[in-house]
Amino acid sequence: MRDDAVAPVIAVMLILAAVATLFAVFNGIYIPSLKQAAETEHLRNVESSFQHFSSDIERAVANRKGGMTVSEPVQMGGGDIFLNTLKSGGSLSVVNEDTPVYYLILDTDGGLIMRNGTIVNISYDPVGNFWQDQGYCWQYGFLNVTKYGTRQSPISYSTMGDVYNDFNDTGSLAVFAGSFGSVEGSRNLTQLPVYDEQGNITSFAPRDGNCSTITITAVNISASPDHPFTSGNGFGRLELRTTITTEHYHGVNTITLVSDGRPFGNATVKAWNESLTTLAGGCGNNVGYNPDPGWSGNGFSTFSIRQQVSPVDLSLNTVNIVIGTD
Repeated sequence: MRDDAVAPVIAVMLILAAVATLFAVFNGIYIPSLKQAAETEHLRNVESSFQHFSSDIERAVANRKGGMTVSEPVQMGGGDIFLNTLKSGGSLSVVNEDTPVYYLILDTDGGLIMRNGTIVNISYDPVGNFWQDQGYCWQYGFLNVTKYGTRQSPISYSTMGDVYNDFNDTGSLAVFAGSFGSVEGSRNLTQLPVYDEQGNITSFAPRDGNCSTITITAVNISASPDHPFTSGNGFGRLELRTTITTEHYHGVNTITLVSDGRPFGNATVKAWNESLTTLAGGCGNNVGYNPDPGWSGNGFSTFSIRQQVSPVDLSLNTVNIVIGTD
């Protein structure tokens, strides 16, 4: 066999081997690294969308007004690059938490009126992620990163203990929970006559210490019954709408607040209790704190209204915040 005939064959084989090696490296390392980087960017966009929507929820609760509409786009899938357009997907879901965070009970002459406030859980779950099964979950005002559908860790806090401390202290979570309820009142402006020794009216003085009206505003966040879930690999959307309803009651004798016993509900009732205590401080004649020895802790408070001293009309404004997907 001639050597000059073998040499080109060997050269071609070496070239093919080099090409095959480069192709294997390209497909086995370079493209996956590009898709991983694209997937990382996608998840970063999802996190940003959740943080923006969390701020929207906080603003809606703090404003406590109807007629507000907000939407936030969420990138459902990612990982597509110019060399490989295959994309992962994801799903968005909004569900009500298992138990209400607070119960508002009004004891009226006509019987008990009970209202409760709920809150939702908003989650993004990946489907076919090219990097790792990482999702996000918003609950009780803070954002968690989730792994493999079961493990959760708060993003802005080192541990869950820090989350609980924020609820118990005066942090942002305590402020958010406290915004779920507020109480305002107006004092009785009736002028009482002032008499001299002869029984003549000399002037008029305001009737201090009595409330004539009390307005309670309560927030309730619930999942949309029509659009609580969406999935795909394009763009989804989280939507928020607020409405407000007003009810008027006469002959309310007691206002009672009870939490679900968890940090969020306790913070809500604590703030409500402080608001009612301030009201009672200016209307001590007909509104007052009513200690109940059968209850303890900061998840319960009750205030009595002495209608026989001076009548009080009560209005209940319920702010309904409905969250859904599209």
